[in-house]
Amino acid sequence: MKITCALLDDDPLTLDLLSSYIALTDVLELKATFSDSLDAHAFLAQEQVQVLFLDVAMPKLNGLELIRTLRHPPLVVLLTAYPQYALEAFDLDVVDYLLKPITMERFLRAVTKVSNLVRGQTVTADTAFFIRADAQYIRLCYQQVLFIEALKDFTKLHTTDGKTHLTLVNLKNLEEQLPSTLFVRTHRSYLINTQHIESINNLEVRLGGYTLPLGQTYREQVTDRLVNRSLIRRQP
Repeated sequence: MKITCALLDDDPLTLDLLSSYIALTDVLELKATFSDSLDAHAFLAQEQVQVLFLDVAMPKLNGLELIRTLRHPPLVVLLTAYPQYALEAFDLDVVDYLLKPITMERFLRAVTKVSNLVRGQTVTADTAFFIRADAQYIRLCYQQVLFIEALKDFTKLHTTDGKTHLTLVNLKNLEEQLPSTLFVRTHRSYLINTQHIESINNLEVRLGGYTLPLGQTYREQVTDRLVNRSLIRRQP
């Protein structure tokens, strides 16, 4: 299946050029084009595409601002004549950053990155996920993750091989996107993988050699969900 995409640029020549590039690929399916960022925002609030080719310097709402307003943004490839936006762009996890004028060769390199990410997400959707860390996308299997620790705007993922990965996504966002059947909040600063729990008491949870606090706010929910439902009881 083709990867669905949309274009947003206030320059009609760029829209025409990229539309022609997309038509020449057998990978992308163009769903919509926009020259107004507010029109694009309204569309993306109602419809889903897998990738958005997006100009940075736009009137009303620029490209970077648009990304921040979307609750679940698609993969983003930025289009711009201004290289100074690159650092801020990659902090927003964009897939690629194309400087104008955009050649077919450079466009196809961006499409390859998008395609690899989409295929990876499709193949591993039931067993793994990607995070952005150290200027790259890192694939982690759910089983690899011991627990996730909040560090202000960042989170640190602790894995079974003793490694840690720091990513600019807060704990609440991760909790909402990871499967609730596997990950449970035990403290305002910790999200743990229930598959690795060794023991639980009123104050602590132990897993993988770590002892983590069990917050009072979460104690009843954790005990009911993880202990009471699977506790072997003495029969009368």
